[in-house]
Amino acid sequence: MEDVSKVRHYLKKSIMIGSFAFGIMSFLLPIYTKRIGGSALAIGGLFSIFSVVTLILRPIIGRGVDIYGRRKFFISAFLLYAISMILFSYSTNIALLYISRLIQAMGNSFMWIPAYSIAIDIADSGKRGRTLGQIDGASASGALYGSIIGFNILGYFTFMRGWSILFKGYAVLSLIAGFIAYKYIPETMPLGKRQNAQTNNRLDINFLKLLSVSFISSISTSMLSPLLMTYLQDRFTKNIVTLATAFFPASLVYAFLPSRMGGISDKMSRIKPMAVGLIISGIMSLSFTYFSRIEILILLWVLESIGLVMASPAEEALLADIVGENIRGSAYGLYLFTCSLGASIGPILGGWLYDSFGHAVPFYLNGIILLFDAFLVLVLFRNYKIKPVSC
Repeated sequence: MEDVSKVRHYLKKSIMIGSFAFGIMSFLLPIYTKRIGGSALAIGGLFSIFSVVTLILRPIIGRGVDIYGRRKFFISAFLLYAISMILFSYSTNIALLYISRLIQAMGNSFMWIPAYSIAIDIADSGKRGRTLGQIDGASASGALYGSIIGFNILGYFTFMRGWSILFKGYAVLSLIAGFIAYKYIPETMPLGKRQNAQTNNRLDINFLKLLSVSFISSISTSMLSPLLMTYLQDRFTKNIVTLATAFFPASLVYAFLPSRMGGISDKMSRIKPMAVGLIISGIMSLSFTYFSRIEILILLWVLESIGLVMASPAEEALLADIVGENIRGSAYGLYLFTCSLGASIGPILGGWLYDSFGHAVPFYLNGIILLFDAFLVLVLFRNYKIKPVSC
């Protein structure tokens, strides 16, 4: 294999450039959908369809990544992203938004399983949390830079015109990311191990415990993904600049803290950062609707983001500790399948609760579930210790 540091560099670079649309999408999609006549339920559906598609594809892709290799799937992801971004730029009705979102979900399914697998293939066993945090951070950094560019473009054009220009630019960047992946990222799983993966399907009981934890938390956190901006619009303002100001600090957390938080899980344990992160996020969510000043809500949003960033790399690294390398793609496929299953339920549930029972209810429910999930982590993994796994 080529120099590992170079492979890691280009892996992070391609993910960063290919992720420029990720951050602003969660910000703009609810606003844009509302502008063209969509309800909170329709907005939730756009988030849920994304999860349903990844739900179907991820176990298949995970198995394929183990048998056929990581590289071709990873490159294909950026081509799918480019197609979806072009379609988003022309989406002036709900139907086209759903089609664009569906193709984007296909790209997401093709990207993250090989990305995590490549990252673990080239990582030292003692630095898995940090390496996975770097991958998550590269995506979040791209999302942050893409958001900054996006907000500047939206400042110069009308909202609808800016949307069209912005997503055409994201399509070009996706193609650039695909070229980098094609030129600089080699296949990291040798042919012999791919052949072994066809017969080796052993999964640890701890893996099933981890799936239960990730399923619960994915339902919970995905409830709020489409609702935070909707809540701020309904309660405070529809001004794009003000909403962007609220959105920006949490984006910084996701961009710059994951590798540091992943490093913590390498040094102390996987379990403590997972539990503490979920507890912090749960408490912040329970507090969110009690305050009437947007400045306080921004602070709570930042603290909740810190909690999630603390938990996520530890959880992803725990998976790598548990499973053997020959079935790493399949394991990440099942893990992300479980996350998608939860995330396909959460936005619809959140939108329904928000419309039917009040704006505060999804925030309360999210907080309660995250606290319960933290308790579950401590109970299910109370005796767990990292141990070497055989191939």
